[in-house]
Amino acid sequence: MIGLSALGFFREDINALSKLQKNSYENIFRMYSTENDSNYIFYNILNSVYIPTPLQAGTYYTITTQRVMPWTAISYNEYKSINLWWLIVLANNIYNPIQYPAAGTSLNIIKPSYVPTIIDNISQQLRL
Repeated sequence: MIGLSALGFFREDINALSKLQKNSYENIFRMYSTENDSNYIFYNILNSVYIPTPLQAGTYYTITTQRVMPWTAISYNEYKSINLWWLIVLANNIYNPIQYPAAGTSLNIIKPSYVPTIIDNISQQLRL
């Protein structure tokens, strides 16, 4: 049994779960269990993360998609990691990440040098 508190734990605090890369979206949110059975762990999917827009000048660049591509492929092309798809989605106010951007779509990409700071800031705010 994995005793979780009513306030939840972060994925990295649950030894029974495999570790993910630090920049994975799943690491940001708390995980919970029901009072009746703490063997089932879940995320509160109603939690949200927002990036203030418009983005500050100099913190991003713009790309134009040449074809329909999954967010993970765009993430890999720009960050050399498929795990930062969520950052691209947030930076562009995309509300349905299941739908891929059409060819010719302009996307704001946060410069890689700012990514660690942004992830740390988001994580710190959600851990309060």
